[in-house]
Amino acid sequence: MEMKKKGWIFFGILVIAVIFYVKIKPVIASKNLEFTYTRLERGTIEAIVSSTGTLEAINTVEVGTQISGTIKKIYVDYNDKVQAGQLLAEMDLKLLNTNLISAQANLAVSQTQLAYSKKEYERNLGLFNKNVISEKDLANSKFIYDQAIGANKAAEAAVKNIQVSIGYAKITAPISGTITERSVEEGQTVAASFATPKMFIIAEDLSKMQILADVDESDIGFIRDSMKVHFTVQTYSEKEFYGIVSQIRLQPIEINNVVNYQVVVDVDNKEGLLLPGMTANLEFITKSAKNVLLINNSALRFRPNEVILKEIKSKLEEKSKSILSDSLYQKFKNAINNEESYTPNNFKKGLPSNINILFYTNSEGKLDFKFIEIGIKTGLQSELKRFLDNVPISEEIKVINGIKSKK
Repeated sequence: MEMKKKGWIFFGILVIAVIFYVKIKPVIASKNLEFTYTRLERGTIEAIVSSTGTLEAINTVEVGTQISGTIKKIYVDYNDKVQAGQLLAEMDLKLLNTNLISAQANLAVSQTQLAYSKKEYERNLGLFNKNVISEKDLANSKFIYDQAIGANKAAEAAVKNIQVSIGYAKITAPISGTITERSVEEGQTVAASFATPKMFIIAEDLSKMQILADVDESDIGFIRDSMKVHFTVQTYSEKEFYGIVSQIRLQPIEINNVVNYQVVVDVDNKEGLLLPGMTANLEFITKSAKNVLLINNSALRFRPNEVILKEIKSKLEEKSKSILSDSLYQKFKNAINNEESYTPNNFKKGLPSNINILFYTNSEGKLDFKFIEIGIKTGLQSELKRFLDNVPISEEIKVINGIKSKK
């Protein structure tokens, strides 16, 4: 009987111990946590839209020939500087000169025929007025005279046409600039039957260039005229170049089933480092702020565990009531009082995207938190615009960004 009584006493003590352990377990777990930290800092932050594009000269002209024939001489090469009107190349004139001689001979014949038919018509007109010849004879001589006038004009036009073609045989620069492409060689035959053959490309001024950048439709709304852009090219990967948005073209371009819009960026190239055709990796600066308080995004992603959430629930509700607007407070209150949403991953869902909670260790070494407003956000950092309770903390404060258990 006494043994049975001792058994019941032992069982009771065991039950009390289990209940006591369950009660104090959260406290034990809370005390057994060690946090990882980051710090606030002051600096400059920029929100960007990334893109790629191709460098081009602002004004380029394709130079070709309007006549067919053989290229006799080329006077310029790649990278040569040329002035407007400068001779670039000459076409062989042998065939054109032969045609010109033939056309001039035909013109001389037509002029002789015109003079003869004119004299005949004038003679017949006099005879007709004296009733010596019939009206039919006069009309016939007038017809021959009119034909001779037309034939003479055609012969003159043929001569002028060949003379113009001979003028086209000298290929000159339409603008001053730099030869960036030469597509022909001496002795090469070119045909201008259907289209003007391209012989040279002249870039007007390589000290000023432009980038044609393709911007995704999801980002184009952030791009504005005169927006500052910085970019790099592969050759000078450690050097940063700058440009200004000069045009946003409204024509959509589909690339890999994604709609893009072309943005023109003007670039100063006085150093001559940038070359046409280079690929540029651009960052459009959509927003920027200087000398602002910055917080590492890992701190904004920090999620307290269930134990901590349980401990701070009442304080969360108390602080949010005093600093959030009534409508926002009610929304947040409902969220944290809902068991399904009051979890490490979801407890902030009652807050808008620009409001977050900053967890830190206070001067007493205890876990504390503040509601903050976030401004510009990048991949690594965010701008801490203000503390919603208007009571700032030291910039040297240790901000919590993770938890690790003590071993």
